[in-house]
Amino acid sequence: MRLLILADGTVDYKRLKNGGTTSINATLQEFEGDDFIVGFGFINTRFSVTQPPQEVDGQYQMVVDGVLLTKKM
Repeated sequence: MRLLILADGTVDYKRLKNGGTTSINATLQEFEGDDFIVGFGFINTRFSVTQPPQEVDGQYQMVVDGVLLTKKM
């Protein structure tokens, strides 16, 4: 899984799972609690954040859609 969130609100996401690929490149629409919604108009995707970003051993980590992500520096 790759998740890139840019300062201008652009979100680039790609996930390989069970032999299939899911991807989205769209604008961050809103936050709902720790979750965030990305899309265009009425077509959108919710990303479930079960662990918001936190620093662990000098690296930032978060859990999105059940996957532990580590920020690359």
